[in-house]
Amino acid sequence: MNTVKLGFICLLSMASFLSYAQDIDDDGNVQINPIIVVEPDPELREVYEAQIDSEFFEVGFFAGILSIEDFGTNTVTGFKTSFHATEDFFLQGNYGQSEAGLSTAEYYAGDDTNILLSRKYEYYNLLLGYNLFPGESFINRNLTLNSTFYVVAGAGNTKFNQDDQFTITIGTGYRVILKDWLTFNLDMRDMSFEHQIGPKVKRSHNLEFTSGLTAFF
Repeated sequence: MNTVKLGFICLLSMASFLSYAQDIDDDGNVQINPIIVVEPDPELREVYEAQIDSEFFEVGFFAGILSIEDFGTNTVTGFKTSFHATEDFFLQGNYGQSEAGLSTAEYYAGDDTNILLSRKYEYYNLLLGYNLFPGESFINRNLTLNSTFYVVAGAGNTKFNQDDQFTITIGTGYRVILKDWLTFNLDMRDMSFEHQIGPKVKRSHNLEFTSGLTAFF
C-alpha cells in the first residue's frame, strides 16, 4: 500500500512540473517555457584584514603591574624585542623594572625595620614562544583583525635586593594585529627564583600582567 501511494505522489509531482514548464499552442505543438535562473548578487562586501608584513623583527614597550611575592604589587615598565623564526615559533627578549613595596612584617612594624638593601626590582630574560591558537577578531562588519594566543617559556636574571638571581619564566599572551606593522599585546608571566631575605631561603613566584604595542621592521 505504501509503495502505491509513493508512486502516485511521484506521478503527481511530475505532472505538476510538466504543466508548469510546458504549454500547448493552438496547433497542438508543445512549447517549453524558459526556466528562470536566479543569480546571486555579484557585489562582494570588502573586508579589511590586517596582516603582518614579511618583516621578522618586532620591537616595542609594555607597562602593567608586577606582584612581588611578600612585597606587594607595583607598576612595571619595560621593552621587548622578538625574532619570528617561523609562522609558529619566535624568540623574545624582555627587560623590565619595578620597585618592591613593604612586606607584611615591615607594614606592621614600621619602616624602621628596612629588611631590604634595595627595593629596585630589575630583570631580563630570553623566551621561546609558540603561536598556539592563531585566528581572527571581528571588530565590525568591515574590519577583521588577525590575532593569536601564544605561550612562552625561558630563563633570565632578576636583580632584587642587590642580588642577581637565576629566574625561570613561563607565561601566555594574546596578540592583535592592528596594522600591517603594528600589534597590541596582552601578557601574563610567572617569574620564579630562589632568594634569601633574613635566615630563610625560599622560591618566590612573581606574577606580571602587562599590555603594550610593538612594531615590525
